[in-house]
Amino acid sequence: EVPSQSFFFNALKRSFSRTFEQSSKKDHVFVIPTFSSLPQKIDAEFVKSHVLKPSPYFKDCFTLLEQEKVVAIKGKQIVCRQGFRYPRTVQIIAEETCYNDDFEAYRLLLVSAPLVGRIRSGSIARPIKTRDKLAVARRSISEHKRCIRACILDSKSLNIFQTELQEFIDHFRGNYVLVKGFVDDAAQKCKNRCRVSIEGALRGVKLGHDRQHALVVATEMLVIYSLRKKIFDGICTLCQDEDKKFYECIKALHKGGSKISVRQLLGVRQDLSCNPENAVSRLRELNSTDCNTPLAKLCCLYDVQELLSSAVKSEGREVLAADDMLPLIAYTIFLAGDQQWCSNWEYLKHFSPDSKVLSGINAGNLGYQLANYQAAMDLLRTSKPSHREGSQPVAAKSGEHERDANDRKAPDYGLAEAVNRPSRADSRIREGGSSARSRALRRLRQKELENEKRARKSRSSKGHGNGFDEVDRALMQLGLGSRNRRRAETYNSRSESEDGGSLIHALRAKKEVVLAGKV
Repeated sequence: EVPSQSFFFNALKRSFSRTFEQSSKKDHVFVIPTFSSLPQKIDAEFVKSHVLKPSPYFKDCFTLLEQEKVVAIKGKQIVCRQGFRYPRTVQIIAEETCYNDDFEAYRLLLVSAPLVGRIRSGSIARPIKTRDKLAVARRSISEHKRCIRACILDSKSLNIFQTELQEFIDHFRGNYVLVKGFVDDAAQKCKNRCRVSIEGALRGVKLGHDRQHALVVATEMLVIYSLRKKIFDGICTLCQDEDKKFYECIKALHKGGSKISVRQLLGVRQDLSCNPENAVSRLRELNSTDCNTPLAKLCCLYDVQELLSSAVKSEGREVLAADDMLPLIAYTIFLAGDQQWCSNWEYLKHFSPDSKVLSGINAGNLGYQLANYQAAMDLLRTSKPSHREGSQPVAAKSGEHERDANDRKAPDYGLAEAVNRPSRADSRIREGGSSARSRALRRLRQKELENEKRARKSRSSKGHGNGFDEVDRALMQLGLGSRNRRRAETYNSRSESEDGGSLIHALRAKKEVVLAGKV
């Protein structure tokens, strides 16, 4: 921290301006405790305990402002000597010299702990150094409230902040109506209100980037938690048809065959052994009371992927790739049953914190979990159940693609070998496969074949246009287009002398007939 940009110094200038102005003109020293050690409440008594007056008797001794307490500065330490109930020694982290409006100098000393009072500790005040990177994202509502109180130390600003948010919550709950297609407007309304309230509460106080993002997350989650019944229940009402259709897809897979056939249909490799029971039980908590905020739901999805990875690791395999993880997530959703999947997706899509805020609290990978969740849902929608147990729908689909590829024949203009030569991607598609990448390639190939079939039908329905294109292509293949008339005349005379009946004349005659028919 920089002393002149620290939270305590800015609060001192803003909330205790009279004390600051008087002390800065008398060559006093301001002791600035670090943010992580500050108490939850800062009053005038605490501020005066950190303003030092030079002693008239000793050079390195100072007395506290309006208090009979003496401290001494020895090197990089401040030692509490007289008048303290619990004397302590604090470390000087940084020192800075500043100037007031009259260009009079005063000193700022950034110290490791306050000189009086309790030294605050705990996960909210202390920098996060845990093995869990999602420590901030996993905070409960009570911990988010403590974070807000720790960042907004001024009691007046905190009261105004809480009053503004409560008024917005009451107004939103009583007057706002969620409309399908405009859910994002409601989400932006909540986020903008939180941003405006935070700016008004801080009023120029500079926080570190990590604390700033933590404050934004705490405020947004507190507002959305207070409106959870209004927002989430309203989204469930709007998306109830989509939820029913998606659950019908899951029930169709249940009726189509056994779990083994469903695993094969979704693309789970046969040689991959994984017990998803723990992941399924965790995923079924998506709508529980513990997952009452968007961040809590995203952490639930993150835990599902971690449990699947650990289950595969326990079988002696390496880390799963994305192509193997996506079918496993889809299979876990299939086993979890009806959890209002479409409603949860709509809720997380709009009301989750922005990617910049997630990166600021070391939770940027939660956005990747949301993308995996959507891809797994799309995989379940597009997967069709097999009618008999033990069938291999993937191989059947690849055979259909093979027949479509054989039906599609390009005109032979000396490029037959290049057209008929199979590429590596085509060979992988025809061979089939169980990975998500192979299935995506097969779907892409099928779409291309369907588009080409439609194009052939539209060209054949035009009649003369198709014949005109064939004649033009044949003439261009022989190098007899309109741009090379000399070559056309030479080729025409040579063909007349050699063959008697000219192929060129026949082609040009056909072209004239076609043009006459079009006119």
